[in-house]
Amino acid sequence: FQEKPFAGINGSGKHNNWSISTKEGVNLLNANQVTKATGNKDVFPVLMAAIVAAVDKHGDLMRCSVASPGNDFRLGAMEAPPAI
Repeated sequence: FQEKPFAGINGSGKHNNWSISTKEGVNLLNANQVTKATGNKDVFPVLMAAIVAAVDKHGDLMRCSVASPGNDFRLGAMEAPPAI
């Protein structure tokens, strides 16, 4: 959900891109698609609150799944410079 912080500078630091969708193909991170599929504009904010709560509660488990030495200490050509 983080935007690139500086125009013209390659990369934005370490980040993950992910999506959640239904088996019908509704992107649950797209407010318009959720509202169209449910017919209720209040579903998307509740869904987002649930996702934020889950990430907050289980952030340590999410970190364990990606925090290998190869990922934790990597600074390659595709990463933002440390000064950023």
